[in-house]
Amino acid sequence: MGRPLLKALKGVKTWKVTGTAFSRPGDDLVKVDLADLKNLPGFLDSIKPDVIVHSAAERRPDVSQRDPEGTRRLNVEATAAIAAWVSANDAFMIYISTDYVFDGTTPPYSTDTPPNPINSYGESKRQGEIAVLSTCLESAILRVPILYGQVERLDESAVTSVVGNILDAGGSECIKVGNWAIRYPTLTDDVAYVIREMLLHKEKHPSFKGIFHWSGNEAMTKYDMAKIFARYLNFDEARLTPLNSPPAGAPRPKNSQLDSSGLRSIGIERYTPFRDAIPIILQDVLKHRV
Repeated sequence: MGRPLLKALKGVKTWKVTGTAFSRPGDDLVKVDLADLKNLPGFLDSIKPDVIVHSAAERRPDVSQRDPEGTRRLNVEATAAIAAWVSANDAFMIYISTDYVFDGTTPPYSTDTPPNPINSYGESKRQGEIAVLSTCLESAILRVPILYGQVERLDESAVTSVVGNILDAGGSECIKVGNWAIRYPTLTDDVAYVIREMLLHKEKHPSFKGIFHWSGNEAMTKYDMAKIFARYLNFDEARLTPLNSPPAGAPRPKNSQLDSSGLRSIGIERYTPFRDAIPIILQDVLKHRV
């Protein structure tokens, strides 16, 4: 999410944009440890942002389930610290949350639907939302579903990890792929565009704030995604085996579809069809595997 977001925001010439990272800082990224709560306010004081887009999180449900304390420190405590700074400094914050704040039993979910997370990850993100809403009056929460985009490693996303499994399969080996949870894969470039447009809208409409949803509009299981990847990679679809039971590990929502009508009603939307995005997101990473 960070790379396309930084690119989209830097595209607005009147904005001075500072990108941050922890494990992979680069020339245009400042290294920041959000878990270092003692020094986090001082870092924010040093750059004095008018707007913070907070997208960093422990987003792996199984890791969150195994390490709830570490997850809470990053997803809740760091979020609360950022929200407190935003409130004290009259700034504006967009907090990126998740469809996993819902239990997946009664989709689609509107922004008014009471959250009911069923795993540690979803609970931590909901607690992050509460920290923002209770501390920072000038804020927006943007919930998004499973994301995919251009990656440096295929295991960066639960979507592109399917490609790694296909490429690593030898001979006539069959690959088991989840076919239980219904997801709405959403391109990170589209989310970055939506965030940029939200901030531009905020400039024109200072009262803009609240909870919003953005999501791709194609219902797919991982098995459905794998079949599309297989065709692109010339992999025999018959070697894909659907798993029709809930996955092991942290419980997942069956279908946590988000209703994105709120942003569409103010003219903010962009969808890239999944099939159209595949050549773009895989081009560079496949070159490195040849």
